[in-house]
Amino acid sequence: MNGNKVNIPVLATALALIAGVAAALLGWVYLLTQEPIAAALQAKTNTALGEVLPEFDNQPAEETIIKDGVTFYVGRKDGQVVGFAGETITPKGYNGNVTVLAGLKPDGTITTVLVTKQSETPGLGTVVCERKREKTISKIIKGVKETGLPPNAILDQYSGMQAAAGSTEWTVEKDGGNCDAITGATITSRAVCGAVYTIAETFAANRSELITQ
Repeated sequence: MNGNKVNIPVLATALALIAGVAAALLGWVYLLTQEPIAAALQAKTNTALGEVLPEFDNQPAEETIIKDGVTFYVGRKDGQVVGFAGETITPKGYNGNVTVLAGLKPDGTITTVLVTKQSETPGLGTVVCERKREKTISKIIKGVKETGLPPNAILDQYSGMQAAAGSTEWTVEKDGGNCDAITGATITSRAVCGAVYTIAETFAANRSELITQ
């Protein structure tokens, strides 16, 4: 019996060594991947900003102002403000957080809306969020080459809209509002609608300060 007795101190030491080695390896992998991941995220942000802002010559990602949960990126050309991009995260998506980025003219008019991060249901919620170029046999045969952002009827409906400070929140038609929604993806449509309104209304409420800064 004594020959089969477990040596607790030795076992504890071995487990501690294994855990220490594992922790060191995880830390090393984290340090190794931290910079590339950050660079990839920054590149994705820069691309999105280039899609919602007019032509700029500054670094909007380095010139940000946070107001009431909305991050505003400032676009400048020759030192003058040419537009803003407002970004907010809503937890009201069908499967959790949805990140929305909206371009704004200096007067607060929405130009372009993007959903930059989401985990909605494929074929339903993703129809609300994604901009995908539709490829048809006719276009392929004709050699049609499309440029610019792919259209999305739900996201594009906000272009040209503007919110006043303290105005009534925008809602989808199912809730008595004027914003279109995708059938079967009402929750996602509501989330995006609310996020776009939050960006537009927050900008309106802080416009003077944003323009000045």
